Amino acid sequence: MPVSRLDAEDCGFPHFRIRSPHKDQHPKIFDFSSHYRAAEALKFGLSMSEPGFNIFVLGLDRAGRMTATLDYLNKAMEERSAPDDWVYLNNFSRTNRPRPYALPAGEGRKLLSAMETLISHLREAFASAFNAPAHLTETQTQTEEARTQLREKFDALREYARERGLDVQENEKGVMIVALNEDGEPVSLDEIPKERRNEAEDAFEEVAEEARKTLLSTRDLEEQIADTLDSLRRSAAKVVLKPRIKKLRDKFTSPGLKAWFEALEKDILDNIDAFEEASDQPAIESGDGKIPETVDDRYAVNLLIDHSRDTHPDVVLEPSPSYDNLFGQIQYRPMGGGMHPHFSLIKPGALHRANGGVLVLRAESLLEHEECWGFLKAALRDREIRIEETHKGGAPTAGAPEPRPIPLDLKVVIVGAPKFYYTFFSLDVDFRNHFRVKADIDADMPAAGRNISIYTGLLRESALARSGIPVDNGAIRQLLGQAARWAGERDKLTAQIERVEDVAIEAGALARADGRESIRAADVRRAIEERRHRNSRLEDKSHERVQRREILIDSYGAVVGQVNALTVLDYGDHAFGLPARVSARSYVGSLGVLNIERMVDMSGPLQQKSVMTIEGFLKSRFAQDFPLSFACNVTFEQNYGGIEGDSASMAELCAIISAISHVPMRQNIGITGSMNQFGEAQPVGGISHKIEGFYRICADQGFTGDQGVIIPQANAENVVLREEVVQAIRQGKFNIWTVEHINDAVELLTGMPSGDRPDSQYPEDSVYGKAMERLRRNDQILRDRYAYPPRAEM
Repeated sequence: MPVSRLDAEDCGFPHFRIRSPHKDQHPKIFDFSSHYRAAEALKFGLSMSEPGFNIFVLGLDRAGRMTATLDYLNKAMEERSAPDDWVYLNNFSRTNRPRPYALPAGEGRKLLSAMETLISHLREAFASAFNAPAHLTETQTQTEEARTQLREKFDALREYARERGLDVQENEKGVMIVALNEDGEPVSLDEIPKERRNEAEDAFEEVAEEARKTLLSTRDLEEQIADTLDSLRRSAAKVVLKPRIKKLRDKFTSPGLKAWFEALEKDILDNIDAFEEASDQPAIESGDGKIPETVDDRYAVNLLIDHSRDTHPDVVLEPSPSYDNLFGQIQYRPMGGGMHPHFSLIKPGALHRANGGVLVLRAESLLEHEECWGFLKAALRDREIRIEETHKGGAPTAGAPEPRPIPLDLKVVIVGAPKFYYTFFSLDVDFRNHFRVKADIDADMPAAGRNISIYTGLLRESALARSGIPVDNGAIRQLLGQAARWAGERDKLTAQIERVEDVAIEAGALARADGRESIRAADVRRAIEERRHRNSRLEDKSHERVQRREILIDSYGAVVGQVNALTVLDYGDHAFGLPARVSARSYVGSLGVLNIERMVDMSGPLQQKSVMTIEGFLKSRFAQDFPLSFACNVTFEQNYGGIEGDSASMAELCAIISAISHVPMRQNIGITGSMNQFGEAQPVGGISHKIEGFYRICADQGFTGDQGVIIPQANAENVVLREEVVQAIRQGKFNIWTVEHINDAVELLTGMPSGDRPDSQYPEDSVYGKAMERLRRNDQILRDRYAYPPRAEM
């Protein structure tokens, strides 16, 4: 199995042929092959009118997932007509249950203006109608007739009383019956002679009964008169009101409004007197435990959603999806020493504003308001927007509006990182019912002609727009090389184009500071280096500790049972490589490999699995004729945190084989790579950072010309190194070897043949031969100690 050495040209930034888009083309992020699948999913989701086909766009941070999604959605909405306006109107039969009504776009504002005009004009029109000569004459006539009838009834009652020696008088307290003496003057009953007193008392009862009957008939007459006068006022008001209401009814024909205009006409006629009060004076008893309303409030139009200026549906991005921000709220106004609600104070939420269009939410923001997730699912399930106050807690406010729900017809698009999709949303059964479309953005893309063309166009546009100066081809190549480095593959580009744009913008700032009129490759390299310098404090501190021998790492000499494993530390804003010393100490026993990290609960399941894989390889190589007779402690020296992953399994195995065979391992070579039970090298991540980490150790401790790293052959295409390391490789100061099998790594680290053979008959002067001999001695020691039967010689 061959060992290969990478040339400098195979390690530096790849060189791409620049292909700029045609001048008439406007590149978009969703034109990338990495984004094309997501674009198709968005197109499909938007085309589905059935409920449940909402969309989750997932992709890495800085991959333009939000900006590209918003741009795509806005373009898609331009092809559709503006959705309906929505208004809340008073429900006169149940004022705490206002009703929503949909009107064509722009009609809501017209209705609002028309109602304000109607109420304003009715005040003057009613006043004019009630003061018209004909109305006043008819009112006066009806009033005089009523007074005449009342006087006649009172006179008849009085005559009835006089015939019986009594009289009826009126005062501020009402009607009073009095007795009369012989001279016809009012007296008390005690002053009437005894012989006439009984007769007077009987007469008094008769007159009282007649007075009661008269009063009852008088009240009926008064009610009739009041009804007559009210009828006159209603008739006069109808003359004014009916044509105005008809005009509104003919103009606004949306479903439900005809019935509401009829209810409006009746309610206005029932509250005519309120129009004679000042506009800010509450004069209408609204019921439902609420305080009286003004005319303007009772007949207000709450224009909840106004699309009068829109030509297409909205794409609404809600940055903070709290309940109020999503579903709206009912506000209160101070009045009478308290806070009082009103249907005109119902405010819309993002669902209302996006209704008929698209609502966009960030996954992480939605998780910050997780209590609203259930309300959102319920809205999507029931296809209606309810504004409730139960989420606020506390006792409900008397008379608080309970708005009837508004039908919901929109697409919800959640945008977020894959971790949110797979660790929260996709585990929710309801989520899968409502979000059936996954728009998945790939982490990288082939560095092919079309992608390079789009990448180039976007970088040029972004740099020019934000830096004010163009980018030359050399800078573009450097930026594409950085994109390949971040993608982790020489023939691919990262989909996180916004990260690359940031570098271009920083390079533009440096170029402008130096007075240049374009961004050059040197500016890009300087921007990358300065960015690294800003973020590398922890890296520098770690390597400083190696130099001061606080962390023991050597890049020279050879030691038994000790190997430099290549690892990566990632702090989010900066990742870097730092070697870790793996040591193994072998002794007589039958326990096999003892992973110290596992024994103290410092290793994860993948790292534990790698140790078991190592044991599988060892048993396949050295335990075919007798049990694997050894015990070996293996650990990552000076590790005080957790260990996870299997990328150090080749390093661990080399340390173990060295400990068993007593063959020293070179310390001037670092190694990384996973392996299977057959010993085949498997690719690992962070390869460039790992190489650069060991390179820095060698640079600090002094180059010897034979230093370098061992990586799996499958990782060769993942190597994209900084220019400093590439120069060292070109000058022969540093080396990168690729291997396909653990045997290759053993031979490189020991300078001896591994001696691997299918029949396990390893040569004595090979690494495996020495290991086998040691294991035979161990087995014999164990047999002698425990008096096992002697093993037959082969």
